[in-house]
Amino acid sequence: MTMLKIYLWGPKQRLIVPKMAETDSGFFVEVEPLSIFECHDIFHWKKHLHDALAKGMAQVETPDSAQEPGSAILEKLELNSWGEFERNSTLFTIHQGARYTTIYATGAGEDGMWSHANMTERKFHSRAPLQVIVDAIASDIIKHPHASKPLPLLLTSSGN
Repeated sequence: MTMLKIYLWGPKQRLIVPKMAETDSGFFVEVEPLSIFECHDIFHWKKHLHDALAKGMAQVETPDSAQEPGSAILEKLELNSWGEFERNSTLFTIHQGARYTTIYATGAGEDGMWSHANMTERKFHSRAPLQVIVDAIASDIIKHPHASKPLPLLLTSSGN
């Protein structure tokens, strides 16, 4: 089983991809290194996603309860709270299981925070080529409003 998390952070159109590991007690954690990509640098982040999914996850000891989840992301982006990050980002999760590979995308609730009620899900057979899965997640990311800056308003002069 493999899991990969991809955070699409809207304010600067960045993809944040932490390395994932499975603890000896069986749950998934984000570990260093934390990779950050420009959304428009599609070639590099698609290769990174492909390589991460092909490699699988490392095994690590279960961390103690004093570790704060998401702190590496907050530190790297110079943010003060997880809520501030969450309101301006979308989480894409790829979960490779024995029967299916599933892509989950979080949706924002009325308060702007992630909501399971607004989550989307796409499933692929476990034998689907890895490139098909990477292309699917790339398509979802590229189309997302957080991935592109709005075009500047062009003012024209009428000469009057």
